[in-house]
Amino acid sequence: MTKKIFIGVLFILFLTAIWYLLIKNHDYKITFTTPHAPGIVYNALESWNNWEPTHHKVVATVSKVPFSELRQEFKISDSIIGIQWLIKRESDSVTKVTAFLTDKNHRILQKLKVIFSDTDFVKRSLKTVKRIKEGLEQHQADYGISSIEIATFPKQTAAYMTLQGQLNDKAKLMMAHTADILEYIRMNDLQLIEDPFIEVTKWGLNDDAITFDFCFPIAEQVNYPESDLVKVKTTGEQKALKTTFNGNYKISDRAWFILIDYADRNHMEVNHFPLEVFLNDPHSGGDELSWKADVYLPLKKQ
Repeated sequence: MTKKIFIGVLFILFLTAIWYLLIKNHDYKITFTTPHAPGIVYNALESWNNWEPTHHKVVATVSKVPFSELRQEFKISDSIIGIQWLIKRESDSVTKVTAFLTDKNHRILQKLKVIFSDTDFVKRSLKTVKRIKEGLEQHQADYGISSIEIATFPKQTAAYMTLQGQLNDKAKLMMAHTADILEYIRMNDLQLIEDPFIEVTKWGLNDDAITFDFCFPIAEQVNYPESDLVKVKTTGEQKALKTTFNGNYKISDRAWFILIDYADRNHMEVNHFPLEVFLNDPHSGGDELSWKADVYLPLKKQ
């Protein structure tokens, strides 16, 4: 009986060793929590480059599931580290982030070393994830979000330009073309009546490419002068989730992710085509946290 038990224990240990060395798909696991919405965490990880200059790309995204999972590889010295990030909302105020890390060049050796000591790989992994966590904590001071309500985005006539680019370039595109739209309005004696806004018409969640109309509301009239650059349209009235964003308009998409998260948690069907109304002129400067934008996420019609 004792011999059978001994053989059984050896067999279990053998199977465990096979699983740990050959089947288990990560070498080390790190978990932390953050109050940020999953989309904000996902966006931050997607653009993370191990604090290297943007022209020196060391982090590559291999695959992703928007707002919930990223698989990345990054180079450190002579190693390639693989990370699988899992992002999950735990409660209304807590998002859990789990990093599964793998030394892709020394997988079996690394698994053996990790058992007995804190290797350079472990120390490096802890340092990297800690810096990301601290970066997310610091980012909390960069913006503010008001409570969320159901509101109506009004019907408006606007002079606009259709712009395309990456999500992170949204503010840069607006700055580059503000003068074009205002010149059209001024040269044609049109009356500017409300704050400018954008209406997103396409958003590729997998590549973060967006197409949006940059709009300046004008008074209605029968006809509008033609232009190669600027067009005129009337937006439809839309029922939507609404919040007010405070901060630099370069990161006003934080409100998009928060509204999407709110809709998911409350089982509300929405269109991922946000609208933003800009209540301040960035050219005037001042404290960025005093800048405001009303942000709407349209509800799907029932």
